[in-house]
Amino acid sequence: METARMQASGFLPGNGREKSIRRMIERSRGDEFRSHRGFGVYQRRKNEFVQGLSAFRDGWFYDTVSFGAAAAFATTLMFQTPQSGSKLLNSTNLTGQGGQLPAGTTLQIFAIRVAISQLTVPADFANIIANVTLEFKVNNVPIYQVTPDFFPAGFGALSYGAAQVGTAPSGTSVMSSTNNGLPVQTAIYEFKNPYQLGSQENFNVVLTPQTAFNLTAATGVNPIGVGTTIRIYLDGLKQSNVTS
Repeated sequence: METARMQASGFLPGNGREKSIRRMIERSRGDEFRSHRGFGVYQRRKNEFVQGLSAFRDGWFYDTVSFGAAAAFATTLMFQTPQSGSKLLNSTNLTGQGGQLPAGTTLQIFAIRVAISQLTVPADFANIIANVTLEFKVNNVPIYQVTPDFFPAGFGALSYGAAQVGTAPSGTSVMSSTNNGLPVQTAIYEFKNPYQLGSQENFNVVLTPQTAFNLTAATGVNPIGVGTTIRIYLDGLKQSNVTS
């Protein structure tokens, strides 16, 4: 009688071991197996959406502004226009609504990088450093206020100046190239206390010429002006919803 009850309940000696072995064999036959507890078929799939989970990874957002030769350097609010048909990935990687991180995304900012085009002539570069201020604002509150040279880029092409030797042919000039910081990823200013920027929290980076100036003209000077392009990076640890 006792044996019959044990057999009916599945608790005969060794029965648990047999069940475990059988389950292991079923799992080893392929990538899917059926649950013995009524939960259907489990399958291993890649890139599934996992509700309620998020991923941490190195992340950054950047935005770009350009000024032409002889143009006045104007006060500019950056990160206000998201990526679109007229503003492509080489200009910004901000998506969603301008002036906010995308929904479901946060960024713990470890550094701000300022990359100034290497084509910028020395006079324009000097004016940007001397006369322009950079403000990182959240909800219109200044978090950091500095001049652009305080946040070096930490990357970029490196060129060495070549002095002119002998008599220069008409129309030539000394080659020069300038960049904000050495082209080494570690050549940046890292925040001692990273700043946490929340999902859909209003922010911007403001470039302001505290003393007005125009960029170098494209004629009548040597070297001639070509304008400038400035790219701002918010660099840190990005957390976003797992979708792929």
